[in-house]
Amino acid sequence: MNTFYSIIFSVLVLPPSVLADIEFEGAHDRHQAMYLVNLVRNIDWGEDNIMIGVVGESPVVEELQSLVQRNSKVDVKQLEGFEQVVDCNIVFLPNASNSDFFVAQNEIADLPILLVVDKKPLVIRGAEIGFFLEEDKLKIAMNPKEIEKTGIKISHSFIEKAASY
Repeated sequence: MNTFYSIIFSVLVLPPSVLADIEFEGAHDRHQAMYLVNLVRNIDWGEDNIMIGVVGESPVVEELQSLVQRNSKVDVKQLEGFEQVVDCNIVFLPNASNSDFFVAQNEIADLPILLVVDKKPLVIRGAEIGFFLEEDKLKIAMNPKEIEKTGIKISHSFIEKAASY
């Protein structure tokens, strides 16, 4: 019964802006997952199965799994550490610190793996693709030089939607 009262208390005491932030976080995770799935669709992977790895715990994993559950060619894997990134085609680093980013970047150097982050400055530092908020909308940033190094060809329609750095 204590849990019930604490939930009621939280709802009554939390300001509406906090509740809106919680709702926005869920939408943000869902949009990131949708962009990742859309990215998979805009690359010619051949006949191979595609593995999207998400480093660390993130709600994006569940969102991705629900989006790809009917697509037998796409798998999603939550990665505990950076040593597992070599099994992936796309690696997503949610909430990456600079040190996490550089470790992941070193692990996938010279491999055909797209490194996707959720901070625009990391795209400028060498990630291939990144998500960022602009006027409360999720946007995509790309680093064409880094994408070219992977040898992966992304469709022009997807590239046109992104800001290049």
